[in-house]
Amino acid sequence: MRARRYLTAYLFIAPFYVLFLIFGLGPILFSFYLGFAEWNGTGPLRWIGAQNYAGLLSDGTFVLAVENTLWLWVGHAVPMLPVALALALLLNLRWLRGRAIARAAVYLPNVTGVVPVALAFTLILDPKYGLLSFALRGVGLSGLPWLTDPTYSKWGIILFVIWRATGWYVVVFLAGLQSVDPFLYEAAMVDGAGAWSRFRHVTLPGIAPVLLFAVVIDTIGSMRAFTEPTILTNGGPANSSLTLAMYLYANAFEYAKFGYAAAISYAIFAITLVAALLQLRLWQRQMGD
Repeated sequence: MRARRYLTAYLFIAPFYVLFLIFGLGPILFSFYLGFAEWNGTGPLRWIGAQNYAGLLSDGTFVLAVENTLWLWVGHAVPMLPVALALALLLNLRWLRGRAIARAAVYLPNVTGVVPVALAFTLILDPKYGLLSFALRGVGLSGLPWLTDPTYSKWGIILFVIWRATGWYVVVFLAGLQSVDPFLYEAAMVDGAGAWSRFRHVTLPGIAPVLLFAVVIDTIGSMRAFTEPTILTNGGPANSSLTLAMYLYANAFEYAKFGYAAAISYAIFAITLVAALLQLRLWQRQMGD
């Protein structure tokens, strides 16, 4: 009788779970099984055990892709997040005129299409005719081959990621700043706390969960970086900007090595999980201190 009473409710929520099993949990379980097999997408699937995962350790291209991905992550996160926080603090000032327009302008790069903007960025970074090279020559420096030299290729991608993603983190930090109780600032001012003391002892503890969220989300996004390096450099030159997501795609859809690609996908998951857990642990230790 009880099951019959709730049958209508179960029928209403059933489509979500059916679709999740077919297009969500099903592919996850199949890809996990595929990581222990050899399959070209059409022929018979052959079980090979942990050979795919063992092959990752001796695959120089995979190791290079790991290094490039971590390099791109640290290279853009270290300058971008402090800059985003500084802009959020500026745009949160009540006496600042035109705050709404400024906030929209800062967020605008994030809502533009990645592909057309990335193509435009290739023109900006052109070593001869690009705007950045023109600005460098204006101060007596020569234009750099941002996207065509292994030494600078990652820097070109980093510049583009910073330009495009900063606005999103500004909005996130703004939301965190506006959730801090203003009475805490008033109490700190009554106690004689200066601007730096208020920032350190009121603002940072107040937005600590938001900061952790931003760092973890940026880590997850960086580990699956694909669109920006594909359009700007296509992983080159000489695989100097090849990321893990690009290497996964190449193995699956260019080399038809779906089992090896599945192993790469779970390696990406493991690296991302370890990085996020380390950040959480360090953050908890810092907050405890």
